[in-house]
Amino acid sequence: MKLSEQIKTLIDKIPAREAQEEQKSVQRWTRVSDATDEEPDYLPLVVHGFDRNRPGEKTPLCGHIRYPLAEQFDSPEKMLWEWLCRLVPLRRFPGDGCLCIAPRFGNAFLLSGLDLEVKLVNDTLWPARSLSRNEVLRLELRDDYAKGDCIARAIEFTRYAVSVLPEHIAVGLFFMMSPFDLAYLVRGNDIYLDMYDAPDAVHHLMAVCTDLFIRATLMFKREAGEPDDYYRYGSMALKGGGQFCEDCSVMLSPQMHRQFSIPYTERALEAIGGGWVHFCGDGRQIVDNYLKIPNLNGILYGQLHLNGDLSELLEKFEFYGKGFNRTIIKAEDENWLDFFRRFLKPLRRKKYVWASAGIYSDQGELGRKLLDWWHQAQDEKFSCEVA
Repeated sequence: MKLSEQIKTLIDKIPAREAQEEQKSVQRWTRVSDATDEEPDYLPLVVHGFDRNRPGEKTPLCGHIRYPLAEQFDSPEKMLWEWLCRLVPLRRFPGDGCLCIAPRFGNAFLLSGLDLEVKLVNDTLWPARSLSRNEVLRLELRDDYAKGDCIARAIEFTRYAVSVLPEHIAVGLFFMMSPFDLAYLVRGNDIYLDMYDAPDAVHHLMAVCTDLFIRATLMFKREAGEPDDYYRYGSMALKGGGQFCEDCSVMLSPQMHRQFSIPYTERALEAIGGGWVHFCGDGRQIVDNYLKIPNLNGILYGQLHLNGDLSELLEKFEFYGKGFNRTIIKAEDENWLDFFRRFLKPLRRKKYVWASAGIYSDQGELGRKLLDWWHQAQDEKFSCEVA
């Protein structure tokens, strides 16, 4: 069977929900991630129903089920297949998981918009070399940046995916590297020395990378037909125009972060209508810088366990009115209703956080009850506190 035919068969395994149900889930996501909006009826719950006989369904987000990135680059069909496979578990049981294809073109794909050579290393894209300071000072973003090879391929994929997917499966943003992460990829580790020895070069590079981020983000949102006021990533639909990958920022001091990164993050957020940042690693020294940005809606942690006490973190985020991907582990002998009650216990409002549950697809009775238990636990907690 041709891959195009396999894709059609796979799409049939990802059914649409009732329009009212879908709208309600999106509203839960956007309200929970926007401090200025009212509380949702319920906090969102993502339920994955994994097939025991398909280990690939539990592959991490950046893992691969079938095709390496090099093959996906050369075939929009192969890239679409990889990401469709990840959606199947979201429709096996009731839940608020949103259906969205948000493919990964690799860390450095936007650099082709600056005429920089990129290469495939360890199944992701990296710059072929770092630029010198003088080259950085001459760097400019051309009007025809979208003709860069990797960006052109991303546009090709977006248009292909939109043309073949049914309306209930959205095409969302790629994993967009932030202005500072792009600047790091251009200059390499020397950017940290430049902050002391050549700050003007760093500011010039940040300005160019910010322009690239803004223009590319807005362009891809238009190509994908994505709404202006929220973006889809994975199983979420979060308030704001997009998401920033800020992995390299965790290596900055709070002062250097405020001087060389935050002003450009604020500018980009303003241009795209707000959004979220993501970083892996321990970012405790810079998290307050982010939380003070008015139109930042929240932080998606890559390694939440490295970022301090979860109770203190929740209190801080609630104080600033920002969201984050709070995660606690269900005990093996704990039933799901008690787990949900424990998850909700420290919350003050139906805001800023959400939950997820992963079970096997053959646990049908359990899967059909999870969403009801999640709502029951919220009714118990919040109606009791109101009373």
